[in-house]
This record gives sequence, structure tokens and C-alpha cells, in this order.
Amino acid sequence: MTGIGLDTDVWSIDLPLLQDHPDASWELQREEALGVIGTLEGRGGGPSLILNGHVDVVPPGDEALWSSPPFEPVVRDGRLYGRGSLDMKAQLAAGLAALRAVSDAGVELSGSVHLQSVVGEEDGGIGTLAATLRAGGADGAIVMEPTGLTVAPVQAGCVNFRIRVPGRAAHGAVRDEGISAFENAFRIYAAVQALEAERNRNAVRDPLYSAFSTPYPISIGTMSGGDWASSVPDHASMEGRLGVRPDESLDEARSSLEAAVAAAARADAFLTDHPPVVEWWGGRFLPAKTPVDDPLVRTLSRSVTEELGAAAVLEGVTFGADAGLLQHLAKMPVVLFGAGDIRRAHRPDEYVEIAQLETMARSLARAIVRFCGTT
Repeated sequence: MTGIGLDTDVWSIDLPLLQDHPDASWELQREEALGVIGTLEGRGGGPSLILNGHVDVVPPGDEALWSSPPFEPVVRDGRLYGRGSLDMKAQLAAGLAALRAVSDAGVELSGSVHLQSVVGEEDGGIGTLAATLRAGGADGAIVMEPTGLTVAPVQAGCVNFRIRVPGRAAHGAVRDEGISAFENAFRIYAAVQALEAERNRNAVRDPLYSAFSTPYPISIGTMSGGDWASSVPDHASMEGRLGVRPDESLDEARSSLEAAVAAAARADAFLTDHPPVVEWWGGRFLPAKTPVDDPLVRTLSRSVTEELGAAAVLEGVTFGADAGLLQHLAKMPVVLFGAGDIRRAHRPDEYVEIAQLETMARSLARAIVRFCGTT
């Protein structure tokens, strides 16, 4: 950042203070964290812009499933492979390249551009929270998540949950004298599946989600329970992710799951007297929505169209990201835009196409000049 003429602000994040903030969300305990913002200063009088990208990544999983070591970047067939290449270190580099292009061209912007390199996005966004509390907002923000070069003015939210389901223990030889927590958990699981179908069927269909059959999924990611193979299990739990619609609050989404679990429990005599417990834990992501006719959306769409030689595609994203937190905290228009397919993230052989990164960087450079204005 310093090498291309950005004014840099690097600080140690006060984690104990930050974690007391009502919008703080995290799953991992950290002993230290840095905040980094690089600013290309404008001469004044023009709109300011934030480019936001995160440097944290998810674990690589079973490294034997990778074609090459996950933390050794490899370029192969026009793609950059490695954990974090797509999600989303390469997009952050594209944002930096866009600012370098503007700076090298000698363009004097009216408004300033702030490049936020943040930590902690994967478990809730404490880096973006820290950056916003320190530096405030702007007239618009682009969150550089992989959208396949589509312009995404709307982002769904999500929250993590855990459902603890009871049973009654017994020796496996007389299992009919016990009540299996697993069988009870299957009943609750079926209720969760029914809720997912209901929430997606009854939701107001945003045209930006027309490509998705289930834009607001409920995904169970882990299940566990029991203590011994020859015992009837008296406890089971499942953890998952609840998709949040852009037109609802996190509390409204939580209430819908709690109500579905309670209704399923009332249909069973044992669970009526021993109801499952729904817990909310870990990362949470607020939804975000910016009107398609907002100047930020129009400016970015025009810039992408010029680079692609075809009309930019506007589409919502179903994954959680920092756009909702930025919009909630700073009350500004936010759009997501970046190279690569999110379907390649969080899995072995993650990659991003280098050609898309180049198009992304050029589109951002155009958008920066057009949105911030020149003197």
C-alpha cells in the first residue's frame, strides 16, 4: 500500500473492547489482531469509496484431497490454486492493483478511496467492525467477494445454531425401554427441512435471486450424540446455518426456527415433556440490500459493462459476508463484486481465474474514477 502512494493506518485491535460491542461476532478466540487501511486521498468535494476484503481463510480440510499443497500457491491452466486464492486474497490484490492503476495514471480524484484489509470475516466480521469503528463509513462500499464478476446489490444473511435433543438411556439389549435421542433428532431434522421449504416458498421472490431454487437455505453441518455403541443415546445435537432473508431481521429468522422446533416437539409425547433446546452461537452475518438504481450500483455496472463488452449481470448472493455489517454500521450503499465462483470456496483445490482477476481490477479502476470523480 505504501509503495503505491497510499496513506496507511495499521493498528492493534483492542479485542476485549471490541468483543463487548453489540455487533461483535466471532467463533475463534484470538490473542491479537491487526487492522489495516490504505487510503488514496482525494482532493476533496467528491464521494468517498471503501474497498473491503478479508485476509482470513477457512481450514484446508484433508490435505490429501488437494492436487497441490493448499498453502503453496500454484498457477495452472490460467488459474491460481491455494486456500484463500478465491476467498479472497486474490480479490484484495485486485483492489490494490486497481488503486495502483489510478495512482500510476496520475488521476487526481475528488473523493478518497479506502482499501480495508480485514481479519475475522469467516467467523463474523470483527475486522470490518474494527475498521468501521476506527475510520467510519463512506459514500459507498464495494465488498470484493467472489461473485463471478456479477454485480450483487443484495446479500442474504445467516446465523449459526445448535439444537440439543434429549432421549432416555437404556441398555441396547432392551432398547425399546429407552427413547433414542437420534430418532428424536431425526424428527427435528425433518421439521427443519420443512421450515426451509416453507421459508423459501413463502418469501417475496426478489428477481435478483431468480437463479436460485433455495436462496435462503438451512444447512445442518454437524451431528453428534450418544456415549456408547450398546446404549440407547440420551442426547444428540446438530449444528447448522440458517439463511436470513434481506427483508427480515436476525431475530425474526431465529424466531422462525425456534417455533418450528417447538411445534415438532409438541407432536411427540416425550419431547413435549423434554423439549429440545435451540442455542445461537458463533458467527452471524447481517443481510444487505442496495437499490439497483443507486449511483454506486449504476457506476459499477457501467464499468463492468465497458470491460466485458456486454451488459453487466445483476444478481443477489446467498452467502454471508461483511456487506451487511458495513451497511448496518455506516448506513451506506454496499455492493459485492469480485472474480471467481463462490462454489469453489471452502473445498479442496480452491482456485480463481487469473483472467477474471484482471477484468475485476480494470473494472474497479474505472468505477473508482467514475464514482469518486476527478479534479
